[in-house]
Amino acid sequence: MSSIDPDELVTGLIRVDAAGRVSWLNAAAAILLGQRQRELLGQHLSELSPSLAAWRSQVARHGRTIQVSEGGLRGSEPTVDVTLQALADEVVIELHPLAERLRQREITERADRQQAMTLLSRRLAHELRNPLAGVRGAAQLIAAGSDPASQRRHALMIQREVDRITSLIEDFAGDGQTPAQATNLHRVIDEAIEVVQAEHHGRLDVDRRFDPSIPEIMADGNALRQLFLNLLRNAAQAGASSLQLSSRIEHHSPLVDEPARHAVQVDVDDDGPGVPPALKERLFLPLVSGRESGSGFGLAVVQQIARRHGGLVEHQELERGSRFRVRLPLILPGRATS
Repeated sequence: MSSIDPDELVTGLIRVDAAGRVSWLNAAAAILLGQRQRELLGQHLSELSPSLAAWRSQVARHGRTIQVSEGGLRGSEPTVDVTLQALADEVVIELHPLAERLRQREITERADRQQAMTLLSRRLAHELRNPLAGVRGAAQLIAAGSDPASQRRHALMIQREVDRITSLIEDFAGDGQTPAQATNLHRVIDEAIEVVQAEHHGRLDVDRRFDPSIPEIMADGNALRQLFLNLLRNAAQAGASSLQLSSRIEHHSPLVDEPARHAVQVDVDDDGPGVPPALKERLFLPLVSGRESGSGFGLAVVQQIARRHGGLVEHQELERGSRFRVRLPLILPGRATS
């Protein structure tokens, strides 16, 4: 087998003597350094590239191999990956051009963008399916009932869910950011409960244990309704037959973003089968679901909405079932914090 001519390599190779001068280099190294081969021989490395000289000094001093990813030869602009290795009294330098790596990165980033669009489309489809199920359930109740008050209540439910569909589409289009306004949190939760109970035809028992002293807070009411709808649906679809929702004020909470100092804490407890151990660490990540038919977006959206408000959602394992604890900043209308 014939030996490979070093000057035919794309990788730049440089040998530097104990005095720090170039004793040999191939054509690729000369191209990367921007000079002719014969002009570079005998030159001190610091005159060609201060960064190479500094790395070479470390190798010569400590006698170990150094690898530098995306280093700059004559400035901060990355141009090569560099490997420097001590060999007797010399240091051998390998220079790998970044062109191929940058091309691969561009391909990867393009694939990531395409995947992100796919995930967004799946999220929109999932989030639209939920309110449409609520609309269908409410319409069935109207068709089966004769009480005018009940029919009016379910008609209003349909209107709210249609508004939520519109909000989801606007959010997907990028112009659905609703400004915070005075929001009655308990009313928002009650509306979410009503929708989920309609979907399950009254077979889901819900126990409310709300603190009546909790005031209105500054929040996006539609988004919070979606947060609690997702939590309640998640519990019901996982097999829970009863839920307990409780609220209280958590003073000086460390788990809400400044400038808020206190939090409104809402616990959603269910008697379902609980979260599988394999999912506990990844519960709020997209595409993570314990159900074969689940999209894996419900809890990811819950956490996203809470974080957008400066709050947080946590999961706690109960003796039977699960608890999802929602913390939201207690910010009063017209005041910074309370």
